[in-house]
Amino acid sequence: MKNIIAYCRAGFEKDCAAELTDLAASKGFYGYTKLEPNSGYVLVCFEAADAAEKVIQQLSFNQVIFARQLIACNQVVSLEQGGRVESLLEAARELPLAEDICLETADTNEAKSLSGLIKKLDKPLREGWKKSGVLRKKAVGVRHHVFMLDGQTAYLGVSYQACRSEFAMGIRRLRFPAAGPSRSTLKLEEAFLQFVPPQRLEQDLTEGMTAVDLGAAPGGWTYQFVKRGIHVISVDNGPMQKELMATGLVQHEKADGFKFEPPQTVDWLVCDMVERPVKVAELMANWLVKGFTRRAIFNLKLPMKKRYQEVTLCLDNIQQLMKKARLPFELQVKHLYHDREEVTVCIMVK
Repeated sequence: MKNIIAYCRAGFEKDCAAELTDLAASKGFYGYTKLEPNSGYVLVCFEAADAAEKVIQQLSFNQVIFARQLIACNQVVSLEQGGRVESLLEAARELPLAEDICLETADTNEAKSLSGLIKKLDKPLREGWKKSGVLRKKAVGVRHHVFMLDGQTAYLGVSYQACRSEFAMGIRRLRFPAAGPSRSTLKLEEAFLQFVPPQRLEQDLTEGMTAVDLGAAPGGWTYQFVKRGIHVISVDNGPMQKELMATGLVQHEKADGFKFEPPQTVDWLVCDMVERPVKVAELMANWLVKGFTRRAIFNLKLPMKKRYQEVTLCLDNIQQLMKKARLPFELQVKHLYHDREEVTVCIMVK
């Protein structure tokens, strides 16, 4: 397949396109992008017939910042009125076999008008795929995606387990906890689920650990540790939620997050401070280099323009500081669903 379609948050199409063309070029593939502002997706086009698969299969999903989903596809499929399933099935015979199919659209208000049609098509589409033999259990890790543009056109493509989101539209939807101090708690919950492998969740987030939350008030991120029985030093001049303080697991330090230092090494550092991203990135790297923590999750608040370039600068600075200290580390970064004008970074010292 010649093209990559990437879902993203509406308004971030230029950043997603710039990142993907850079990543493809680093793998030796050069293409151009097609995008519409606020459409919630971008298309990256190549000349080579199999370029899309080759690029995607060389990427690590948690290191692709702005794409919620990555799909290899060809050109738009025209859907005949009353024969949409048949039109898609005919095009699907040109694709590799898959073990599953997902019918989706962009995450925009305009695209929500297609939700009724998608519900109507879902069952007959799956039945048609199974009867035609396009779906096979042996096609492990391969998924077909129908990305509806409108009632008459759609992209039909393929995703691969090694580099994709497992959620419809690339969106991990979480329920806001009734006891949560603020909706920001969902950002850290999503980050844990995105960055910490399921088999390591209990090991890396276990009762009795210690954490520091910089810029903690009113306690949205602190809450995620407390509910797991982890002691938190919450650093902020603002007030913390009374219910969190009553747990006995929170030590509230009214201090400047850029000057605070922990009395001993902690298991986790988290930070969601509203500050220049370069300044936050440097602070996080310094905590890791100084041995104050071995794990950090933090948000970088982005400017209105050239957001991809700003993130790249911050990540380059972090990696230079870590390599200078000869610290082996794993870095992951995503524009998560519950993020808005920020991206979330996770660094773990190996």
